[in-house]
Amino acid sequence: MFGSVVLDVAIGLSLLFLFVSLICSAIREAIEAVLNMRAADLERGIRELLDDPTGVGAARALYDHPLVFSLYPGTYAPGRLRPRRSLLAGTVGLCMPIRARASLPAYIPAANFARAFLDITLRGPIGDAPSGPEAVLRVMSIESLKATARDMPDDRIRRALLSALDTADGDLDRVRRNLEAWFDACMDRVSGWYKRRTQIILFAIGLVTAGVMNIDAFSVGRALFQDKALRDGAVAQATELLPRDNGHPLSVQAQDAFSALQHDLNLIQFPTGWEPPPQHLQRGAETAAPEDGPGAAGETGYDAVTRVDPMAVIQMLIGWAVTGFAVMLGAPFWFDMLSRFVVVRSTIKPPLRAGAR
Repeated sequence: MFGSVVLDVAIGLSLLFLFVSLICSAIREAIEAVLNMRAADLERGIRELLDDPTGVGAARALYDHPLVFSLYPGTYAPGRLRPRRSLLAGTVGLCMPIRARASLPAYIPAANFARAFLDITLRGPIGDAPSGPEAVLRVMSIESLKATARDMPDDRIRRALLSALDTADGDLDRVRRNLEAWFDACMDRVSGWYKRRTQIILFAIGLVTAGVMNIDAFSVGRALFQDKALRDGAVAQATELLPRDNGHPLSVQAQDAFSALQHDLNLIQFPTGWEPPPQHLQRGAETAAPEDGPGAAGETGYDAVTRVDPMAVIQMLIGWAVTGFAVMLGAPFWFDMLSRFVVVRSTIKPPLRAGAR
């Protein structure tokens, strides 16, 4: 019996964190649409990959190449890079301002990068390649790439190209695949930057949401444990939320307004919000003697005084922080946890009553 109650409480909390995470993720995407941090991270990653800190060399040549230039409507302007301190690493680096990165691509296919990189390596940046009827165009081959690599001034880029050539066994397609793998490895690191920043932003959004909506994880968990009707309502809502065809309802449930979250919470009647004021934050009524003597405050001579319980406030703040950390895990995590809890609950058989066969 106790185990089933704990499982129902876990389902209720998972459902609550799923609702909050959906809203916070939608808010995060709205912020990303304005800041376009994916494009900024990609631009920074390419500069590090091509050993071009200021962006005026190989990085600019790559962005100006037709295979990459066709992926975004604007132009790459490395002169607009500005110093910025990274909150994650604590270092100062160059970063594109918001207006400059608005037109940059947020994604470059690995195949486009590899082909553009080989073309730039062999024939030079756009504008430097020979043109005209008498121009001699270099044919791309393993031999021509090796000859070009020997004259490259950047040792890191030269070593990367030579490594791709050495393991290709004379196959130009394998060279491209090796360069694509090199690019993908760098993009994994860029994705790590974005994910860590997203977790921090989601925690901040979740903490603010918990404060505005008074979503105290401890208070909700205590209410679920004590109120069977609340547990049954949460379990019923969770069962209805999970689709029978094993689909994923996140895109359908995500809303970008606090009103949608309030509707979902009120539907189950979770103990959230500020109306009525939370009673657990107040101590029992105390008495204080009036200044004008016993007769001024009634027959007893004392007025009732309601005081806020500091420990209850601290517990509420910790409960908000727990909600923020839960949001940081993301809506997919809580959807998977909710699915697992519901499956486990469905496999638990109710205990037989006395005398039953």
